[in-house]
Amino acid sequence: MSLKHFIALGVITAAALARPSVAQATEAESVSLDEDSASAAAKDKDKEEATAAASDEKNVKQVVAPYSMPWHLRPVLPSTYVRLDNSFAFYGVNGKTIVDDFTFSYRIIPRISVLARLAVTSSSPPPSALESKGAFGFANPVIGAQAGFWPAKGFKLGMFLGFALPIGMGGGIDPDEAAQHATWAAMLARSGFDNPLYMPDYFTVWPGLDVAYVTHGVTVQAEISLPIMSRARGPQSEKTTNFDLTMGLHGGYFIFPFLSAGLDLRYQHWLTDAAIVQADPTREVKDTATIEPGVRFHVKVSEKVTFRPGAALAFGFDNPLAGSSYKILRLDLPFTF
Repeated sequence: MSLKHFIALGVITAAALARPSVAQATEAESVSLDEDSASAAAKDKDKEEATAAASDEKNVKQVVAPYSMPWHLRPVLPSTYVRLDNSFAFYGVNGKTIVDDFTFSYRIIPRISVLARLAVTSSSPPPSALESKGAFGFANPVIGAQAGFWPAKGFKLGMFLGFALPIGMGGGIDPDEAAQHATWAAMLARSGFDNPLYMPDYFTVWPGLDVAYVTHGVTVQAEISLPIMSRARGPQSEKTTNFDLTMGLHGGYFIFPFLSAGLDLRYQHWLTDAAIVQADPTREVKDTATIEPGVRFHVKVSEKVTFRPGAALAFGFDNPLAGSSYKILRLDLPFTF
């Protein structure tokens, strides 16, 4: 069994083990990433003898163990935040790709949030590469929504549905070759986890599921997504539909209240032969496996605003990322509300 298949098996197993065995409905309350709703038992206790004071106490939020925000997995619960996530990928001889990804998420009701994402890519291939001409442009924008539940103490469950719109650079009947190669470079710079943003000829339906367990400063989170991409423009030679699979694990620990360390373990696999796979004679881009350790600060700006800047370094376990000596530096700048 190859290393990547072993990682994939581990991710699937951890996701299964992380799922809570008993899910009880709870009353929807406004909760943030670092808060949880009160237990159902506490809310139902002595209803017959409830007093006005008890009724007020019922609505008090209980602060629990802080949540470690992953590097490339989604925040598990619906929340309001703005996030500038920057990836700097260095490879080969003087080759680099820079991706600036901006996300705005707004929680409209306690269990539902909506979001929008827009990314910009700048690519400068090594001078010796065949596609040595660089390119700059926008990726496919993404809109979506997330639903969150807290079925048991410490457990958090998030369901995501996004849509990527086919208007990014590198698409159309006669795409610019440099822009097309820039989108492929951006896929690798983002560890294969943002592929719908870089499929400019495809409208993508992007479902995903996250489950996390948070206790005593420790966060363990698992994620799986299955983007479904349908061709909306471009040459007829492209596949009508492409399917992608991403799975990830995140582990985080708060060393101090203001400082946490986190690690992502990720696996991506094309279930169909997308254009990037067809263009690679080695077919090494069919799947990617990456690991990303880093640290994050948690700075309370005001009573409701927390700045969570973080830096991490990602590595590939095998080709194409390992073979090209890829080193991916991430500078993540989220504000949560």
